This record gives sequence, C-alpha cells and structure tokens, in this order.
Amino acid sequence: METRANYALIGLFTLAVIASGFLFVFWVSGTGRSTDEKTYKIVFTGSVTGLASGGWVLFNGVRVGEVKSIDLMPNDPSQVYALVNVRSRVPIRVDTKARLESTGLTGVASVALIGGSPSAAPLGKAADGGPGVIYAERSDFQSLLEAARHITAQASDLLDKTNKLLDTNSGAINASVKNLQKFSDALASNSDGIKNFLTAMTEVSKEIGPLSDKLSKLADDTDGVVKAVDPAQVKTIVTNTAQLSTKLNAAADKVDGVLTNLNGFLATGDSKGAFGEIAAAAKSIHTLADHLDTRTKELSVNLNRFATTGLRQYEALAVDGRKTLAEINRAVRSIEDNPQQFLFGKKQQIPEYSSNR
Repeated sequence: METRANYALIGLFTLAVIASGFLFVFWVSGTGRSTDEKTYKIVFTGSVTGLASGGWVLFNGVRVGEVKSIDLMPNDPSQVYALVNVRSRVPIRVDTKARLESTGLTGVASVALIGGSPSAAPLGKAADGGPGVIYAERSDFQSLLEAARHITAQASDLLDKTNKLLDTNSGAINASVKNLQKFSDALASNSDGIKNFLTAMTEVSKEIGPLSDKLSKLADDTDGVVKAVDPAQVKTIVTNTAQLSTKLNAAADKVDGVLTNLNGFLATGDSKGAFGEIAAAAKSIHTLADHLDTRTKELSVNLNRFATTGLRQYEALAVDGRKTLAEINRAVRSIEDNPQQFLFGKKQQIPEYSSNR
C-alpha cells in the first residue's frame, strides 16, 4: 500500500508541473505580449528576399522585437508590408526610418529601425485605427543588387553591339591587319634607309643649332640699333618735315592766286603760252608738295630704323627745303607785285628830256 501511494503522488506532481508550464507559455505568448509590445506596419518597395515571420527587428542594432507576418499590399502588389511587434519602451517616432538588412552571408534578412529625433512626436496608430505605418528605405544591399543588375544588362548590351560590329566589319578589319603587316614588312626591308634618314636628321639638327645662335645675335644687334636712335631727334625731324610740307602747300595756294590775277592781265592771245607755263609751274609745285607729304609719312616710319648718321642727313634735307621754300616765296611775292615784269621783263627807264625854252 505504501508503494502505491508514492507513485500516485509522483504522477500528480508531474501533471502539476506540465500544467504550470503550459500556463507560463500561454502567459508569455499571449497576455504578457499584448501589454508589453506594440505593433507597427513596415511597408517595403520591391523584393524582401530573406525576410520571414519570426525574423528579428533591430533598433539601432539592438534586437527589440520580431516580425509577426508578411503579406502583399492589397492596392499595390509591388509593395510588401510586414507587421512587427516591438517593445513598448522603444522610442518609435514619426521620423523613425526602416530598411531591410541582411545578416552575414546566410541571406537571412531583418528589419532595421533607425531612431528619429528626440523632439519628434511618438508614432501613433493610423487614421483607420490600424498600426502605425513606417515606409522603409531601400537598403544598401538592394541598391547593390539593382546596380549589379543594371551593370550586367549594360555589359550584355555592349557585348552584343561589339559582336555585331565585328561581324559587320570583319572584312575591313582583316584588310587593316593585312595592311599593317605590309607596313611592318616595308619597315623591316627599309631599315637601312630609315637609319640613314635618322642620321641625316641628326646632322641637320646639329647645323640648326649654330644658325639659331646667329639669328639670336642678329636680333640683339637690331635691337641695339633701334635703341641707339634718339627719339627726340626723330620727333624733331618729323616735325620739321611736316612744317615744310605745310608751307609748300600754302605756297601752292598763293601761286593759284597769282595765276588768277595774271589771267586778268593775260587775256590776249599772245599771252596764252606764258599762262600755260605758269600753270605747269603751279602743277609742278602741287606735285612736289604731294610727294613731300608722302615722303613725310614714309620718313616717319623709316626714321625709327636708322642710326644717328641718317638723322643728320634728314636734318640737312630740312634745311635745304627751307631755303628752297624761301626762294619760292620771294618769287611768288615778286610776281604778285609786278606780274608784267614776269612776262615782259624789267622795264627800262626812259630818259626824260627837258626842253629849254
């Protein structure tokens, strides 16, 4: 009897322990979770490969919950939403960000939450009374995969185009290769000529070296000659020449006036030859003035290239020009005072006789 009583007590104790375990599990998975956790809705765009129910939810790298369920958005199949349970004390704000991250090389994905500003408001329930919604950003892994797909597509397209180009221009490519081969053979067969050409070019370069030195010396000598010219003397000669040209033009105008006056005196037929000579003289004076004006412009350019010896020659020319101008002025004044003297010569004085009565 005593042995049977011990087995009964052991069985009752075992049943009590099992019942207590069930109650504890029920409390942990049911009632306790409903009071210590909050549910949020994370919306993803694109693939969520590796994410499954029971996956981790991380907040700044710390595990704070798990994925409850995953499903497609009813109104947009390109989006996926995940319901996650997060501890109530975790500060989920309206500016909290979410993204999908892969754990190691296993391919298992988790939801990473990045905390927002402490001054931001807590994330509450949605307008329809459902869980608060967080729109996830694209993860680095997703961006990497998309970039890899894009690069792969571009590389494949480039290879296709390259193959088409080679197929289309295979004849031209073969011809170019043959031409290169011919050119290479020609160079090989004329190696001696190329060597001689390079040797000749070396000799030419050696000759050009001394020539460049001579040209440099010539440029220095020319610069010295230009610097030796006194700018003040050049300016003086140019001024004197310009004054000479101006005075000659004025003298020519006076000759025109004299010719006009002479035309009144020489209205007869016999005086036409003399008038023609005077007109020719005036025309010559005009031509001389024009030539001097042209020479003046040329001298103003060329004087800068001459040394002091050339300047003295032009000064002598200016002095002679002044003398010539003075002679012309005296001749013009003489004609203005007595034009008949120019035509008929100087009148001889007729001696006067007085009769004695």
